[in-house]
Amino acid sequence: MSPLAPGHPVTASVLITNPDDALFIVRPAKVGAPWHLPGGIVEQGESPVDAVRREVREELGGLDLDVTEHDLFAVEWLQATRAGRRDRLAFLFAGPVLTKADTDRITLQRAELDAWRWAPRAEAQELLHPAIAVRIVGPLQTPGSTVYRETRHEGTL
Repeated sequence: MSPLAPGHPVTASVLITNPDDALFIVRPAKVGAPWHLPGGIVEQGESPVDAVRREVREELGGLDLDVTEHDLFAVEWLQATRAGRRDRLAFLFAGPVLTKADTDRITLQRAELDAWRWAPRAEAQELLHPAIAVRIVGPLQTPGSTVYRETRHEGTL
């Protein structure tokens, strides 16, 4: 029997907007961490869609998102940025438009997140980690128009 292929870690996150087209962003509880999009690691045996739904439920206090495979917005291969790390795949889904009633139900998982906010796109691109901000291009709610990107860090390893 041959050994298992090393594969790539996989993450899944979601673009959530409000009726004013502001972007929902979250700040990790880790001191000094930049803002991120809701989501996280895809666990063994879990699909990226299931992972993003689970991560949102866990991190935002039970908020259930109606995200499907048809909402795939972008896929990105990211080269490892330093020795000891692995390249990874990141799935990004276009999520729903949330109302005030939806956000009134949010309860942050404090072990993971310490804040959330709405940010206009230009502001979100300044606040988000640069590797995440670069994925937010074009209209945010365009299912069926998936983008594929590769992020390389030549000579960094």
